Amino acid sequence: MNKNAVQNLREFTRIPIHVMVEVKAGEVVLRTEKTIDLSMKGVGFLSDKNLPVGTDCTVLILLGNENNGIKINVKGRVSRVTESQMAIEFTKIDLDSYENLQNLVMYNSHASHDVVEEEIHNHMGLKRRT
Repeated sequence: MNKNAVQNLREFTRIPIHVMVEVKAGEVVLRTEKTIDLSMKGVGFLSDKNLPVGTDCTVLILLGNENNGIKINVKGRVSRVTESQMAIEFTKIDLDSYENLQNLVMYNSHASHDVVEEEIHNHMGLKRRT
């Protein structure tokens, strides 16, 4: 399957971006700037430590510095793990974080703004409209 066919199966456009991500699950805290991609639905990153698939977690995405940067807070669930990568699907997000994530994806996407806007319009937050 070619890259365009795979993208057409996805609900949201992914952006290749490197940002600070902090994942917390119980006592475990993972921090990395080795993100692979980010979308309105989740984040993928490189990690030498992994959590089991299905683990509920909180995710902090930090844009800029820790004191003055924009923070995007989401709840998520580990959806995929390989030897060196982990992906987290977002399950819950507050309105401010949703708007910040939306702007981040919109202005860093290689897709047109119309495509990204349509994807967002076709969803109620993180869930597809029925």
